[in-house]
Amino acid sequence: MKKTFDEIWEDIHKNKEWGRYPSEEVIRFVARNYYNQDRDKVKILDFGCGAGANTWFLAREGFDTYAFDGSKTAVNKAKSYLKKENLNAKFQVADALEVSYPENYFDCIIDGFVISLSTLSNIISIYQKVYKLLLPGGKIFSTGATKSTTGWDSGIKIEEDTYKDLKRGLLKDRGTIHFFQKEEQIKILEKIGFKNINFYTMTRKEEEDILELWVITAQK
Repeated sequence: MKKTFDEIWEDIHKNKEWGRYPSEEVIRFVARNYYNQDRDKVKILDFGCGAGANTWFLAREGFDTYAFDGSKTAVNKAKSYLKKENLNAKFQVADALEVSYPENYFDCIIDGFVISLSTLSNIISIYQKVYKLLLPGGKIFSTGATKSTTGWDSGIKIEEDTYKDLKRGLLKDRGTIHFFQKEEQIKILEKIGFKNINFYTMTRKEEEDILELWVITAQK
């Protein structure tokens, strides 16, 4: 099976500390869709958990929480983070296409800027995997970067809109990134079978560098 995990992320997690809290967008999405449900029966997967910010939030809010990452260092950090607060989640160290979860299993999958860190063919395969893992009616929250981001094309071009090792901007030295256009991504998700697709963007700025993020939500 082809690999989608970029080993640069193992080095990044070994040498960098990440934020401890989820984004406001993740919190809002989870609150709107799942706060009024019996939370311990709602299965949510943190898809590419990194150091565990989203995992911590989901576990703290009482959801049946699952998480994986291709980086062993990241998973160990996430486990340590939750352990300090006596929180529980079920972890795996695995490539996105090799996670061993049953099909039709999750109520929700949260992708906090992980799926788009690959080539387009890999990304399509991952979204297909996500679709299979979701229960009928299950939802995905997914985010990444647009071409309005500073330095988006400053790295090594791999294919159309996919670059490796950007030389400028807030995404500098973050391995491979595909910069989606709205129509492209909606078409991909629709072809896989997703419905109720919603796409919007938001912008962050640090000094002269702009990071424009897209957020997409959809339902199986």
